[in-house]
Amino acid sequence: MANDFDFDIVVVGCGVAGTAAALSAAEQARKSGSSARIAILERADYDHRGGNSRWTAAYLRMENLTQVAENFVEDMVRFSDGYSDRDYIEVLAREAGETLQWVHEKGVDFDYLPTMFLTSSKPRMLPVGGGRAVIDALSRRAEALGVQIIYETTAWQLLLDDEGAIEGLNVRVKGGHSLRLGTRAVILAAGGFEGNPEMMSQYIGRDAHKIPTIAEGGHYNKGEAIRMAMAIGAKVSGQWDSFHAEPVDPRSNREEATVMTYPYAILVDKYGKRFVDEGESTVDEQYEAVARKIYFELPGRIAYMISDQKMFDIPNYERALQTEQPPIEADTLEELAQKIDVPVEALVETVRAYNAAIQPGEFHWDRKDGKQAVNITPPKSNWAIPIDKAPYVAYPVVCSIVFSYGGLSTDVNGRVLSADDEVIPGLYAAGEITGLYYGKYPGATSVLRGLVFGRRAGLDVISYLKDHLPLSQTS
Repeated sequence: MANDFDFDIVVVGCGVAGTAAALSAAEQARKSGSSARIAILERADYDHRGGNSRWTAAYLRMENLTQVAENFVEDMVRFSDGYSDRDYIEVLAREAGETLQWVHEKGVDFDYLPTMFLTSSKPRMLPVGGGRAVIDALSRRAEALGVQIIYETTAWQLLLDDEGAIEGLNVRVKGGHSLRLGTRAVILAAGGFEGNPEMMSQYIGRDAHKIPTIAEGGHYNKGEAIRMAMAIGAKVSGQWDSFHAEPVDPRSNREEATVMTYPYAILVDKYGKRFVDEGESTVDEQYEAVARKIYFELPGRIAYMISDQKMFDIPNYERALQTEQPPIEADTLEELAQKIDVPVEALVETVRAYNAAIQPGEFHWDRKDGKQAVNITPPKSNWAIPIDKAPYVAYPVVCSIVFSYGGLSTDVNGRVLSADDEVIPGLYAAGEITGLYYGKYPGATSVLRGLVFGRRAGLDVISYLKDHLPLSQTS
């Protein structure tokens, strides 16, 4: 069957992993004295390109531009209860600094910018301008080397030759027409399946369609790339029934409308009862567990943060309260309960019991202070301050999905494996489409792994093509 267009490499997805893959492949081809016809396919239009990468602040678990955070490998393995691939994580740790310096050379600056975490146990560097700055810089460099970015195009089927190697893929373009692209290698970097209600229901469970994505970009991650790889026998990994979660204000339409001030307040369910130790640890180490508890355990899958005017005295509280929606306020707890439709007597008693349980001690907003509330269930380990300064305030809080955990299994060069742990010739994957995480998400590692393994996939694919069907030599 004739192809509509031919490329040496097709990258599916224009986020940090996809742009890193395309650029590194183009650079490696030029370095080896060859030329490669490379295309990036992007489902969105130019103004919305990049999936989750476009919207993320892109936290990076780095001490500095060259050194990962302390216990990087051990934490990632431990958080997964030993299920994550240690070899993969060790490569990530070893090449993180080199990869970020490579990104820096393309025009992206990095700094220790303010984050939404007022308390933190690990350092977090950020690219100035967030994920969008990374995408813009890498894609601009890739286009300068001849990479084509084709927008409003969705890949839906991988094509194999008689020996099981990639020979093309079918895509749909705007308007619904389908085209066949001939290619000798495909790098899948199209994100997870959080934008697909059917897959969310299948793997996450009942009412999963109600979980909001953390940002608009998640709606573009519909899982076709995962499924079309599975259709040709790709192995999967990662925890398919779980996901990276954040607590957000459901009233907001902003991206990442997080509510991270709850450690200085209390959280109650729809019946006015506390359900979690709000001060168990620094907020960066516990917010995901709180968000998941709201979704998986609470009636109605909603909670309310209850506080008072002292919350607004906490330095930089605005950083931790990313919603643009105003608090629900009332002069009395009884009135506040009525406004949020929580049983009045239950909320009043919850706050009374909490206030009575608070122990003496000095409050420190910026670190674990040991100021506890005891002899209540659950207790509160830090930041226990009374709720007694009206007007009282409430914020609704629900669980949002940042990205899904389940995805494709690859080796450390990004080559997709079959269910028999054999490499599928010509097929690569990088970024959130790959299954790495289990259990607790080790914060600030997702963008990092997208960049590292996107770059590695781009480098390896040139070696694959040169070994099988030599590329054209540049003049």
